[in-house]
Amino acid sequence: MLFLCLSWWTTHSLAAGLDTTGQQSQRVPALNQVQVFEDVSGKMGLDDILALSTGNPRSFLPMQRDRLKPGFTRSAWWLRVVVSSRGSTALPLVLALPDARLQNVDFYIGRGGRWTHDGTGPADLPSQSSSSRYPLVDFTLAPGEQLLFLIRVASDTALTLEPRLYSAAAYDALEIRAALWDAGLIGGTLALAWCALLIAYFSRSVSFLVLAALCAMTALFEAADRGYTKVYLWPHATEWSSRSVTVFGCIAVLLFIVFILRIAHDEKASLPARYVLFGFALLECVAAAGSAFGNLFVFAQAGMYVNALFGVVTVVVAAGLARQSTPTARIMLLTMVFSLFNFALRMLETLGSLPSGLAWLKSDIHPNPVVAIIGLATNLIVLAAWINHVGKQRIAARVELADWQRTERDRLRDQVAQRTLALNEALLYAEEKNQQKIETLGYVSHDLRAPLATISSYAKLLLHLADSKEANLIHAIERSVNYQLGLIDELIGYAKAELQPLDIVPVATDLPALLDDIADYAIALCAQLNNQFHYQALTSLPRRLTIDGRRLQQVLLNLLSNASKFTRDGIVMMTVRARRQDDHWHMGFEVADTGIGIDIEEQSKLFAAFRQIQSVNGSTGLGLFIAQRIVNTMGGDLSLSSAPQRGTSFFFELAIPMTDDAQASPSNVVPYSSSGSAQFRPRRKHRLATTVPPESDRRELAILAKDGRLTDIEQWIEDMIRIHPSGAAFLAEIRFCVEALDFAGIEALALAPHETDDVSPLLT
Repeated sequence: MLFLCLSWWTTHSLAAGLDTTGQQSQRVPALNQVQVFEDVSGKMGLDDILALSTGNPRSFLPMQRDRLKPGFTRSAWWLRVVVSSRGSTALPLVLALPDARLQNVDFYIGRGGRWTHDGTGPADLPSQSSSSRYPLVDFTLAPGEQLLFLIRVASDTALTLEPRLYSAAAYDALEIRAALWDAGLIGGTLALAWCALLIAYFSRSVSFLVLAALCAMTALFEAADRGYTKVYLWPHATEWSSRSVTVFGCIAVLLFIVFILRIAHDEKASLPARYVLFGFALLECVAAAGSAFGNLFVFAQAGMYVNALFGVVTVVVAAGLARQSTPTARIMLLTMVFSLFNFALRMLETLGSLPSGLAWLKSDIHPNPVVAIIGLATNLIVLAAWINHVGKQRIAARVELADWQRTERDRLRDQVAQRTLALNEALLYAEEKNQQKIETLGYVSHDLRAPLATISSYAKLLLHLADSKEANLIHAIERSVNYQLGLIDELIGYAKAELQPLDIVPVATDLPALLDDIADYAIALCAQLNNQFHYQALTSLPRRLTIDGRRLQQVLLNLLSNASKFTRDGIVMMTVRARRQDDHWHMGFEVADTGIGIDIEEQSKLFAAFRQIQSVNGSTGLGLFIAQRIVNTMGGDLSLSSAPQRGTSFFFELAIPMTDDAQASPSNVVPYSSSGSAQFRPRRKHRLATTVPPESDRRELAILAKDGRLTDIEQWIEDMIRIHPSGAAFLAEIRFCVEALDFAGIEALALAPHETDDVSPLLT
């Protein structure tokens, strides 16, 4: 629509201009005496030209049609033009050469035997040339006057020698019409660049960004070719005005090649002669750089020949694309065809070889704007087709994305349903197995408790008939039975609570007696790896506390067991301290050893269930986990201090309410030695004889004690008395532990170190 309106407007403007020029056509003289002379040396001046004789064959010759466009030449061309007036009034006239690329044009005017100079070269730039697109001279021809013009033209660009004479009014009308056409052409090309730039911004498309640059460069080329850049952008840079036409033209062709390659890359289309196009792109870069900074005469010709050859290659590429049926190939084919059509149309118009059927494309405006606007219209068609293609691609992509999202959503929903079903089934299976384990533990506990309860009942019956010595043995049996029953209760409790400790039941507890019992167990544990055990009371200790003694014993024995397992030939120490604050005893317990220690990385993971530092003695790693849970339940916090090869220390503190009797009687506090520590000694102190059974026999005894095989131990004692009578003292100690059912003590005595012919205390 814009093109139609512009055509209507310019057509009416043209008609109006023709009316004006028609009114003056009778008064404007015609250029019927135009002669041309080629200065091959390019150094002849005005005096040299005037000295040429008229009959000299090397002098001026009538201008023929083939001499109007000499093309690229290093010669200087002289035009001899005679303008005469036959009218009765003075005529304001304009003599112009309508080619904005000409570099040096000098006008010499002969009037009454005198010559005046008016030039457009860089050395002599007239005032009027700064506001005119073409080299020209305006003058006033008096009635009956005849003027002789000598025009010297020299340029590194292709020459077009076609002088035209206008009246001043006709020239102004022609410039107005040219401005209308050129404004539509350049403005439309810039509008294309703006549209492509907007599309590139919103679609994040590099191809449209290249297209925007291509349109902008084409607009600059058209403006430079028509002389508008010389007037408005660089009016005093005559040389650059000539160079810029070739530079902008080569860059525009380069961007067109990049645009085609970019489309092929984005659409993954098979482009024929792809590497040939890369070669042409490189040649265009060389031609543009050479035209800007090098010899314009050489690189302007090179650019023209490269562009002509590229037109031939475009035909080959278009033929290759015609064989592809993809939408992208069709769009690229359309782009190639229209670009080739525009290039061919411009070349025919430049060479003056338009067919008679295209005579309506001719124009008196130079360069021909009609041909250029037809090229703009074809570019609009290509842009519209490409936008339509991209729009269809985006719609198809959105549809495909929506289908994929719907399919993926259904797949995820099915997968989640399957996983949920599998998890529910696994949860039900785990719950069933857990229930079965709990039931199994209940059955086992029932079967274990029944014989133990029977033993306990018979022991109570025997207690009434026993003497004092037998009563001690029966009490030992009761203690062992009660201990076994407690272990069974622990097993059931842990299974039901999933490794959580049972509830704490504080009762009045004899603290010194509890610590003595713990020390008895610790002695046996430490003897297994030849460790020394020390117990220290760092402060006075209360005799009775309201505490769950069984849980406290469980915590300390777990800590002592770990200390003895990870220490060899070292020391294990248990220290206890107490301080009174308000109505509470703050009891501190610490178990330290000189063992292997723990890395700092492992300390944060130490209290996890089933966590082991090393695989030692078949340990499961539950001890510290259970101890921590019990201490936390009792209101304390189990802390750790350790370093590799420097031992380990566990410490916790409990706040325990004071009992009524402890508050009433100060005698309930056990004093400690003046040094602040009292080394623990067992209630029964024995010394080992120098003669003991061999180590192999003692190891056999340790295995029997660990398994609790009482009858076999008694048989072992009888055998050793018969085989090694000199070890009577050692065997008497073993028999004493058997009577007390102290299997841990038997194991400790069997594994204790012994030296021949030396009497050393077992424990200190």
